[in-house]
Amino acid sequence: MKKLLVILLLLLISAAVAFYLYRSYLYRMTAAEVAKKLPEIAKNLDFELDNVKYTHTRSGVKKWELSSRKAKRVKGENKIILEGVEAWIYPRGKLKSETHVLADSGSYQVETGDISLSGNVRIANKDLKIVTDELSYNESQDHIDAPGKVSVNNDTLSIKALRAQIDLKKQQIIFSGRVKTRLYLNKIKSGSAQLLPGSQR
Repeated sequence: MKKLLVILLLLLISAAVAFYLYRSYLYRMTAAEVAKKLPEIAKNLDFELDNVKYTHTRSGVKKWELSSRKAKRVKGENKIILEGVEAWIYPRGKLKSETHVLADSGSYQVETGDISLSGNVRIANKDLKIVTDELSYNESQDHIDAPGKVSVNNDTLSIKALRAQIDLKKQQIIFSGRVKTRLYLNKIKSGSAQLLPGSQR
């Protein structure tokens, strides 16, 4: 029994010393050095935050901005689990977002900046509205993949398909799998704008 108490006491002292040294190490660092170390520190912690807002940039250019009702990270993983997601995508380095995204839940890959969303996913911009149950955004390619049923609507047409891919750089959508299109001819005016971004009349 004495031996066990001694071992526990030694472990407690070791933990206290380690904590003190780690805290002292952080206090000696400048604010910039601490900020640089935070991803490494966070990687080894479990945490859960409410009402989180995050902006992702690449080469100084804003790529997307995301807010979440709740964000949770599991120790040792490079993924953050999100609940109640709202995001804005800034393709081609634009200063103002034209693409607004809403979803029930999702995840964010810390190292790549990629986002996966699920549950009542809605994407809207000035040209159209997209509804699906699941999508993934590849940040490096400005590419969205919707692998499940998807519907796209605007004032002049409605499209339904089993899946779709969206190229944000080219502003094009590729549909596949039982594609059904409905045109509202009475709403199409002579010389009107393109039916879909990237489409040809």
